[in-house]
Amino acid sequence: MAKWQAEIKVTNTGSYFPVTVEAGASYAAKETIQHIYDPISIRNLHQISSRSSSSSSSSDFDGAGAIGLVGLIAAGWAFMTFTPWILMLLGGAAATWLGQLITGQTLDEYTEREDDKGHGKFAIVLVLAILAGGFGFVKGDEIKKGFDSQDTPAQVKKVN
Repeated sequence: MAKWQAEIKVTNTGSYFPVTVEAGASYAAKETIQHIYDPISIRNLHQISSRSSSSSSSSDFDGAGAIGLVGLIAAGWAFMTFTPWILMLLGGAAATWLGQLITGQTLDEYTEREDDKGHGKFAIVLVLAILAGGFGFVKGDEIKKGFDSQDTPAQVKKVN
């Protein structure tokens, strides 16, 4: 059955207010509203949703929300498992972008050059990417060790 919405007025001095009913057609929705509310007037009757009669689901399940939740859990697991590698790639990519801004040339421009000029600029980008990637890997390894450590209380020995 479809959901229908209308605005009704139940007293001469009152204002219109919205109501929602379920019915198979507009005339049935109007009859239902008249039976339940006994309004003075009904206006703006329109369908707001429809349900397929072949659907066996009793709730409005949104599959995109479930997929998003699974994706979020998977991303969290991947980050906790591969933290050093992820931070290494992010650090290297950020340093490459920064190096291209500093030198004024993109990596594509370096590879398309036919002369031997520009090796110094490429070396700057390469060194920045390696250093930032290495720093990201080291920090990521520290973070991963923090994830992997279990906070267990130390054993206390009683001294006589």
